[in-house]
Amino acid sequence: MLSKRLIRKRGPMRIRWFFAAVLSIFLLSACHTVTEDDTYIPETSYSGTVTESDTYTKTETAPVITETAEETDVSDETTFSDIETPAYTEISSETGSRPPETEEQTSSSAETSSAPQTAAPLTETQETTAHTLQYESPFGPEMIGSEPDMYSGSYKAVNFSEQKGFWITYLEYMSILKGRSENSFRQSVETYFGNIADLGFNTVYVQVRAFGDAYYDSSLFPSGEQYNGTIGSGSDYDALDIMVKAAHKNGLSIHAWVNPMRLMTSSQMQGISSSFPIKKWYDSDSLCGKYIVKYGDRWYLDPAYDEVTDLIADGISEIISGYDVDGIQIDDYFYPTTSAEFDSEAYAGSGTSLSLTDWRISNVNKMVRKLYNTVHSANSSVIFGISPQGSVENDYNEAYADVRTWCSSGGYCDYILPQVYFGFNNASLPYADVISQWDGMVGNSGVKLVIGLAAYKIGAEDNYAGPAGRSEWTDNSDIISRQMKLAETLGNYGGTALYRYGSVFEPDAEVAAQVSKEIENIKK
Repeated sequence: MLSKRLIRKRGPMRIRWFFAAVLSIFLLSACHTVTEDDTYIPETSYSGTVTESDTYTKTETAPVITETAEETDVSDETTFSDIETPAYTEISSETGSRPPETEEQTSSSAETSSAPQTAAPLTETQETTAHTLQYESPFGPEMIGSEPDMYSGSYKAVNFSEQKGFWITYLEYMSILKGRSENSFRQSVETYFGNIADLGFNTVYVQVRAFGDAYYDSSLFPSGEQYNGTIGSGSDYDALDIMVKAAHKNGLSIHAWVNPMRLMTSSQMQGISSSFPIKKWYDSDSLCGKYIVKYGDRWYLDPAYDEVTDLIADGISEIISGYDVDGIQIDDYFYPTTSAEFDSEAYAGSGTSLSLTDWRISNVNKMVRKLYNTVHSANSSVIFGISPQGSVENDYNEAYADVRTWCSSGGYCDYILPQVYFGFNNASLPYADVISQWDGMVGNSGVKLVIGLAAYKIGAEDNYAGPAGRSEWTDNSDIISRQMKLAETLGNYGGTALYRYGSVFEPDAEVAAQVSKEIENIKK
């Protein structure tokens, strides 16, 4: 059964759909396909293959072939990810994921959990209680990665043959959303999106769930911390609704960006309402340490369990059914650790013959495939993307992300956006070599390749790039522009994206002059 929130939303939506259909007939002559000047266009359907016009298409076949694991229990799927968390510590060779957050940007950075982290044997009473805490989808089992297209016709997503994107993160929300009025936030978003459009970019990826919280009207996850400073404290207005309207007003495609597995700190978990599934699991003696697992100072969802991935998928259905988003994107935070302790109980109880590494890769693949199916079941015109680390080796060795399968097979993603945050002179991962590797992995699969670029490095020393690459970003003011041009030569080129808005339009004073020069080079 649909939640009351969705029932409330869908009633007025149907009225809007009717008038939109009538209006669309009158305005039909104004609707057109993507042209060389990148005009804003609605994409009406998936054709099944990528055509010469480079519109996004839905791939129906989904053979899964991995080069690192034999997936005996996964036979027909593939996908990707991106952002910052203290769970990943910096190492001597750069991972290619988003820069780590500072202590100032996270709360309760050194907490210990008061909730149990392992599951004790259950008594008969506990077994009964545990059963009542199993997650039940408000959409019903038929909505989890299934057909038919239950929400098709509600909105026809708009996307471009060449994505030129900007990430808008919860770090930006700290200055424009936290403690601000609805009118103030709307004005800031209009400025943001106007700046992005004026620079010649056409897509924004807005963070709608960073830590198991929501910057939209959700019945499944508590409100985000950057509304009022505390997760779950609520808000008088809907940030995503404002951003969707502002994006389309400025001719931009908007993708809702979700961190699928990363949750909150212990103190934050303790403070949220028990009405949310993650809080019920946190409070449960049997499920805390099972469905949610603590690593470092945070809790994470464990994708080994269907109940967990169902919740993640329902969170995406909730977004697509309630908002006119053009895409869904997940990033590179999958498993937060290689330690066997993280999911030893789940692994032991799985009965699998796979190694721990291959089993974890299989779990992530199944989750990604479920999310892909969920997106296209909710609205077949919305596209699904993943933004993994730029280093393929680290994708497998650290996050258990099967990027080769996601790139080469249907049924995992429509576009893949690796975070290639390396300069041309990086000693171990030079930019040109890395994007060529990703281009080769995509092959002729029909998956679009969008290259993520490190605007945050402009004017800064790159301490993990080796002697030749250390000062590359300080000595040059055209690295991003040259990287964008080189990406255009790729056979599977689908665009470029910059991490992040603040690094380009609100840079620190010491790098502002360098950033200004880079912006001028991007405009050329």
